[in-house]
Amino acid sequence: MDEKLKKLKNILGEKAKENEPLGRYTTLKIGGPADLFFDAKTIDELTEAITSARKLGIPYFMLGGGTNILIGDRGIRGLVIKNSTDRIAIAGAKGKFEGGENKSTVYVEADSGVIMNKLVRFTIEEGLGGLEMQLGLPGTVGGAMYMNSKWTQPEGYVGDAVYQATILNGKNEVKVVPRSYFQFGYDKSILQEIPDVVLRVVFILKREPKEKLWEVANSVMAYRRGTQPQGVKSPGCTFRNISKSEAMSVPTPNHTTSAGFLIDHAGLKGTRVGDAQISPVHANFIVNLGSSSASDVVKLIEIIRAKVKQQFGVTLKEEIVRVGEF
Repeated sequence: MDEKLKKLKNILGEKAKENEPLGRYTTLKIGGPADLFFDAKTIDELTEAITSARKLGIPYFMLGGGTNILIGDRGIRGLVIKNSTDRIAIAGAKGKFEGGENKSTVYVEADSGVIMNKLVRFTIEEGLGGLEMQLGLPGTVGGAMYMNSKWTQPEGYVGDAVYQATILNGKNEVKVVPRSYFQFGYDKSILQEIPDVVLRVVFILKREPKEKLWEVANSVMAYRRGTQPQGVKSPGCTFRNISKSEAMSVPTPNHTTSAGFLIDHAGLKGTRVGDAQISPVHANFIVNLGSSSASDVVKLIEIIRAKVKQQFGVTLKEEIVRVGEF
């Protein structure tokens, strides 16, 4: 371990681990070691880890729920920070009763390390609408902000419910910023382009009958169970859907924008490289059947990309993010 990492380890204390295997922290269960690993349980610990690494010039990677990422077999150099912050609270409310109904708006604040499923269940049980279609969404609040995670049945993006957030910017300043700051788009936010780290998020939600919210949430879960692989080691969708304009210009069959449809109709369901397999249930999911390596997954990704390009003239873009050394 070099001198800078030794200094950082001394600052972070006994909780900092050397050469920690990362596969156990991802939903794909693949990944080599981190030079230094730190599990941040509070916002103060999270902020200290980030600012200390920055001041020492040590690269760091933020790890949330471990979804949507593929960590290289050789691991990640520098510091990996596991964001395990978990506070959820009602931050405020406004509104009144109209026609015998509660029309209030409620603000819910969640740490960026909160698991989205936990947050969604909390809001439903409180009778607060706006996130119920995200039930079953893997990962954390911070990861959902980074990707502007979505659900399409019915359509809803996490960013739609954001009111404001507390960030640690690239100058190590803690600031509160509005929703517009994040420039949310399809699978996109400004967080993908700048060094800011989300610490907390305030969501703006509406009072709604709890039974109605559970009805929507349960229908979402039923759809997930019927169309997506369950109980498997997978990072989530491998590729982004294509744009409507690309689907029209190529054109794709029936002008579909679905990456899964294109992979399926390229005859790739069930294709394997080592223990990495294209799911027989949903072609846009790659699953680890046991002891797959990151290199197996990369080879499978390139097989998919080449076959879909050859058959449909479409170049698929990855939704999963490759991290570390391969």
